[in-house]
Amino acid sequence: MTDARERATAEWVLAAVAIALTAAVVISSMFQHPGSPEPGPAGDPPAAAPTTAPAPPSTAGGGPTGGGGPPAGNLVADPGFEAGLAGWLGVGGARVERTGPARAGRWAGRFAASGRGDQGMALVEVGRCTPGRTYAAAVWVMASRPATVVQVTLLEVDGRRRLAADTVGAVLQAGQWQRVEVAHDAHRSGTALAFEVVLPGGSPPATVMVDDLEVVAHAAPFMSGG
Repeated sequence: MTDARERATAEWVLAAVAIALTAAVVISSMFQHPGSPEPGPAGDPPAAAPTTAPAPPSTAGGGPTGGGGPPAGNLVADPGFEAGLAGWLGVGGARVERTGPARAGRWAGRFAASGRGDQGMALVEVGRCTPGRTYAAAVWVMASRPATVVQVTLLEVDGRRRLAADTVGAVLQAGQWQRVEVAHDAHRSGTALAFEVVLPGGSPPATVMVDDLEVVAHAAPFMSGG
C-alpha cells in the first residue's frame, strides 16, 4: 500500500512539473526578446552600399550639410558661364552652348539630350584632388519638360579613366530652377576632379540648363556615414 501511494505521488509530481514546463514554453514564445530583432522576409534587398564607389558611379542622396571647417572658396573660375564655355565638354555627343535668360547674370549653360544614351555636359577639371578632403558641389539646373530626371556627379579622373565617383539624382519641373548638391571624398592624390550633369539614356528628350556651379573643398569629411 505504501509503495502504491509513493508511486502515485511521484506520478503527480512529474505531471505537475511537465505542466509547468509546458506553460513556461508557451508563455515565452508569446514574447520576443528585446535584443533579438524580428527577421525580415526572405528575399529582402541587401543593405545599401557606400555612396563612394569605382565608376560607374553609385547613386547617392544628400549633399553638403555643414561642419568640417569653413569652405576654401569656389574652385570654379567661371560658375555662371559669363566668360564662356572654357573647360566644358559634351557627354554622349550632346552639344553644349551658352544661352539665356540665366538664373543669375546674363548667361547659363545648356545641352539638349535625345534620350538614346547618357547625354549631358561636364566640367572636365575643376581642380586636382587631395586625399582626405571632401569636395562639395551645388548647381542650379532647369529642364524644358516636367519630371525630367538628371544625374549630378563629382568624380575623379585619371587621363581618360573614370575612378571613384558620387552621383545624386534629381527630378526637375519644367521652367523652374532647382538647386542640386553632391559631395565626394577624394581617394587618389593628383587625380582631376570633374563635374557632370547628365540626362540618363532612355529618358524623354529634353533641354537642360545649368547655372551658378559652386565647388568647395573641406579639410575633412563633413557628412556622416551613419
